[in-house]
Amino acid sequence: MPRCKINKGFIVQKLDDKTVIFDGEESVLYTFNETASFIFSKLKLGWEKREILKALMKRYGIKENKAQSDLKDFLEDLIKKNILT
Repeated sequence: MPRCKINKGFIVQKLDDKTVIFDGEESVLYTFNETASFIFSKLKLGWEKREILKALMKRYGIKENKAQSDLKDFLEDLIKKNILT
């Protein structure tokens, strides 16, 4: 699986177990829950999707199909919001 790239121009702030992202161009604020923040932190580190998938399964004790579905949905949402390419 290829790596995803976080687009520039967003202000990212980690607050406890959440992540807040401000899109200044669109004047929109996104707040990620703990799981989304976990995934986003791995994306920022340049992890591949397969590595993130394994980490999700281990950290949250979920099966591969649930982890794949959650990861896919979150990545598609980030792409739709132009946060990720």
